Amino acid sequence: MGDPIAGNPTQYMLQKAFDAARLDWRFLTFEVPPLEFEDALRGARIFSFHGVMLAPPHRSQVMPYLEEVGDAARISGQVNCIKQQHGRLHGYNTEGRALRQLLEQAGAVKNAKVTILGAGRLARAIGAELALAGAGELVLACRRTEAAQELRDTLVDHTPLTQCRLESLAAETPLAIDDDCQAIVNATPVSTPLKIVTESFPRRAVVADVVYNPPKTWLMDQAEECDCPTIDGLTLLIEQAALAFEIWTGASANRQAMRDAVEEFLVL
Repeated sequence: MGDPIAGNPTQYMLQKAFDAARLDWRFLTFEVPPLEFEDALRGARIFSFHGVMLAPPHRSQVMPYLEEVGDAARISGQVNCIKQQHGRLHGYNTEGRALRQLLEQAGAVKNAKVTILGAGRLARAIGAELALAGAGELVLACRRTEAAQELRDTLVDHTPLTQCRLESLAAETPLAIDDDCQAIVNATPVSTPLKIVTESFPRRAVVADVVYNPPKTWLMDQAEECDCPTIDGLTLLIEQAALAFEIWTGASANRQAMRDAVEEFLVL
């Protein structure tokens, strides 16, 4: 459910995952205006949908309608995945969880310093998940410092995180990344050059980008030139949808089938 929803590859990707798992399930897409969202969720309950994926603007509006909410989703205020069980709606955020798991595979979460570019809905989800998972320090860099300040206060007040610093992406001087930073995450929709000093990227710091179309962004190119491991937005998109699939079905998702579907959908 979202508004607008045109051009979103989620239906095609998840239907291919159901088919690969030989599940007789169907994934449907509904364009739901904000004023009709409550009624749409009521319909999901009535028809006993196993789950719901939420696209903007509904991710920040759904909390009052849920019986249970995961910690990261509650703290960030962002729910993108719902599971219905025994008539109760459980809310999750698989976007932050997906990135956290991918970063953990590279050893870049526990006690790590992570720089997050942006302070919007994705930055909130990612910041909450990393803070709960034991990140040592978060550096929040964005153009609107008031948004970053509110996110910083939320994370410090509601997670074990004790070190969280703000930086500006609106200053005349581009942002230099700290030498001891272990991960850099672009949580903005910007795929073009950002106001950061790419030459300052610590060697072997993991660089991630949420932008999936195109998956080969300016940031991914710069990271590869600096010999940094990368997590592109397409991989992140697949992983967050795969986690939703697993929450709903209890089965493992065929990530290769999902990748093939997205690449076909986006004509990559």
